Amino acid sequence: MLSRIETGRTQPSIATLQRILEGLGAEIHVEVRATPSGDDGRERQRSLWLNRAVAGEIARDPDRAIAVARDNIARWRTVHGPHPSVVAALDRWEEIIGDGIDVAIATLTGQSEEAEDLRQNSPFAGVLSPEDRAQALTAFRTWWQSRQVEQHVPPAAAR
Repeated sequence: MLSRIETGRTQPSIATLQRILEGLGAEIHVEVRATPSGDDGRERQRSLWLNRAVAGEIARDPDRAIAVARDNIARWRTVHGPHPSVVAALDRWEEIIGDGIDVAIATLTGQSEEAEDLRQNSPFAGVLSPEDRAQALTAFRTWWQSRQVEQHVPPAAAR
């Protein structure tokens, strides 16, 4: 079995992987996430659109935005303490914020897999006012619908 796994001839089940790791004195932690199957990219684009608005607010008032982020990180640590993946994201956000505003903005607006993952636990929640958030979402919907028309996507699929 190990030979077949190593050569790529088979993919181990989670139970098999657990047994192998137990033999090595290690553990596996499984995180369940929504799969992108059937995803037309709308949610990723919506997240990116909102985070661009957040980036603008960080540029406009960096001290307030960073203070909000640091406060959120501190609060979320007490709430999400037993969730290793969330704590790891918070640790990474602390590093990013410590590296400076430019790095935080680049992460919020980046296209990398890490940036997309980190946006799911962005500590910048609350930086946008409810009105600014609503305005950004309205602008996104308008942009998304025009994009669907340009690509000739039927209205029901445009959402």
